[in-house]
Amino acid sequence: MVGKYLPHIGLRTVKTGLAVALALFFADLRSSPLPIFAAIGAIVAMNRTVGDAFETCRTQFFGILLGAGFGAVFVNLLVGFRYIGIGIGLILLILLCVQLKLQFAVPLACIVFVSICLSPANEAFEYGVNRLLDTSIGLATALVVNLVIKPYNNRGRIVNLLTHFRQSVPAYVEERVVHGRYPDLTPLRAQLDLIASELATFEKQKMYRARDHADQAMFLRGCEQLAHSVWQELSALCAMDERGRLSPENAAQLAVLSLSVPEDMAGPSHTTADIVGNYHLDNLLQAYRYLAEFSASA
Repeated sequence: MVGKYLPHIGLRTVKTGLAVALALFFADLRSSPLPIFAAIGAIVAMNRTVGDAFETCRTQFFGILLGAGFGAVFVNLLVGFRYIGIGIGLILLILLCVQLKLQFAVPLACIVFVSICLSPANEAFEYGVNRLLDTSIGLATALVVNLVIKPYNNRGRIVNLLTHFRQSVPAYVEERVVHGRYPDLTPLRAQLDLIASELATFEKQKMYRARDHADQAMFLRGCEQLAHSVWQELSALCAMDERGRLSPENAAQLAVLSLSVPEDMAGPSHTTADIVGNYHLDNLLQAYRYLAEFSASA
């Protein structure tokens, strides 16, 4: 009963706490005057995936390096016209970031630059160096923790989502093809969007996972494209004003979806609706068969 009321503590939560504790310990080893930035660096770098963590580390490091370095040089030029000087300095700093193709670091670089410029001129350089060192300690610590302790891998989740999508399809086909109704495809589209989102996350892990990661990503992307083809053909069937008459071949193929139709529903195609409807249904069933085969081997 006690466990029922305890909140779930995810692995990322545990890794964040560990990374912050270690970052503060390392900052203390060098007697840092600004250990808070080590903790901040560890917190912001503890992302869902290692790929996202690398992106955050890159942004933080270059943002602080540019902002602190430029600020330490520029602060001595602000005597007597601080506010106007900060504005001019920001413009120059943004231009520098653009020229170096480091646009991703602009917001943080500007924030650090302003904080440096608002510091006493004789302390600006030391403040900038300490902030860069402590933040780097936090970033590096979080990155190592994320790499060493069970890096995020959502492959199983993608396979489960593809399986759920495949299992949802027969009910939609039955509604449209057998009963002639127009099912709401919004939930099926939402499943596809979620699969695509998880795949994008999986693909970003390519540098930090198994050697066959590229092959796995390609395989899962192929499954996602088959699922998208199923949805497209189903959408086309739902966009038709007439259901059309089932061909005997398609009526027999519905067995792949564990569906059966009355014998009087199937017959030779005569009208345009018959031809178009059977064309889309045949494509749907073919994509579904391939998806079922690939999913079984995933």
